[in-house]
Amino acid sequence: MYFSKKDNKLRHYLKRKAAESDNDDSIQQNAIDFDRLPIVVEIFNVIKMQAMQKEHGQRSNLYRNHQRYLDFLEDTAGYLPLSGLSDDIFEKLDDLELRFPNFSSTIDFYREQFALARLTDHATFCASPILLIGPAGVGKSAFCYELAKIVNTHFSLINLASTTGGFVLSGLSSGWADGKPGMVVQSLARGRRADPLIVLDEIDKVGGDHRYDPLGSLYQLLEKQSAASFVDEALEVATDCSHINWIATANYAYKIPEPILSRFTVIEISRPSKQQMEKVVGSIYQTVRKNHKWGSTFNDTLSEAVVNKIIESELEPRLIQKELIAACGKVAIRRSKNGATENGLYEIEPDDFKPLPPINTKVSVVIPVHNIAPAQEGPEEVIILWSIKEVLFNDLSESTRHLVGHIPRMGSERVTSAIKSFDRNNMQIQAISGRTYYLIGQPGCSSAGDDAWEIWKEANNVKEDIDVTSQYCVVH
Repeated sequence: MYFSKKDNKLRHYLKRKAAESDNDDSIQQNAIDFDRLPIVVEIFNVIKMQAMQKEHGQRSNLYRNHQRYLDFLEDTAGYLPLSGLSDDIFEKLDDLELRFPNFSSTIDFYREQFALARLTDHATFCASPILLIGPAGVGKSAFCYELAKIVNTHFSLINLASTTGGFVLSGLSSGWADGKPGMVVQSLARGRRADPLIVLDEIDKVGGDHRYDPLGSLYQLLEKQSAASFVDEALEVATDCSHINWIATANYAYKIPEPILSRFTVIEISRPSKQQMEKVVGSIYQTVRKNHKWGSTFNDTLSEAVVNKIIESELEPRLIQKELIAACGKVAIRRSKNGATENGLYEIEPDDFKPLPPINTKVSVVIPVHNIAPAQEGPEEVIILWSIKEVLFNDLSESTRHLVGHIPRMGSERVTSAIKSFDRNNMQIQAISGRTYYLIGQPGCSSAGDDAWEIWKEANNVKEDIDVTSQYCVVH
């Protein structure tokens, strides 16, 4: 029976799961629930990839590209799982609507899409492409990230505002020395999901030379039939991109080419009303309490006066969370005095919520990237206009990730030592040097930052680098 294509997929999946559980005595073979095994589909044709390697020498860039992606896929044989919709998916959507009340129309769209999926034998995450139109700061990117979490799939955000050519999505021909696959195929291979959620952020701000249309590959990728045989220029082998779920974000629909716009269901997102913001603030506060061990020592809800002050501050949701944590710290300082309520819990007062003034990002910069003071002399730094880079060094034996950005205190650029840990709740990164960096504002870049990064790469013999900022960018 293992000669059938369907059984081959199951065999590859079970082989991989068995390898993961070899040392787990609690997992019994007869306990496998075959009805709940994920559906796996062939996304990469590994046989053709290996044949392409044989056809080209090991020194060729095409060979190295295929080897790198075969390493990403490991023992999957090119078969990747589809994300099954959980039995409580509609309850999760209800909870998502509580946290993002201004996205109710979008959530209704996914309720309909998921209801249709449940009419099939295997309900998996599958939805038509949508375009979210709305002003900056309403939480579009954050909503997409949370949606990916509840359907348990890989999330990838591609910032099109800084995209200058189609190679960002469709890859750069391996004939070029630095030619490598684009971010679409990369999301499939590195995320190891057949149906990732890919967000095309700020699609209305795409720039570059129109001879190398950055959006050109979307004409194929947004149509399921043609996406099934998408060829990345750096691999020259077809990849099945038909299961990808797409969301685009924009401020203005009229700036998007009509043929691209017609491929999306367009949904307008407005700023939350005062009533909706009350729900958002309440949700953020509950998240703070839930994600910290000390959260249970605070009141279940915020007072009306505190909620009103937060709304009047007009802070973005992620900044609200940071300022609420700071407010809790102020309460803790006076806990020995009168911080406790009658029920023994601590309560945030209006005076505890004192957001810091915004940082002026329009500063002159210089580019010292060497001779940085020891961590003990400056254990914490605020960093703005930041991005995250992953690098491979000359021996290609390991990869590390580094934070690049501007240090306002010093008026200079910084490339950090390798990232050791990332606290998403507080947008805080710890480097192996021991120094802690607080990421302020949305990701960005400057010419000085780019120069600093190029100097650092040359000094450290970097063989290859890739921007992975989207994995760290969340606003809510």
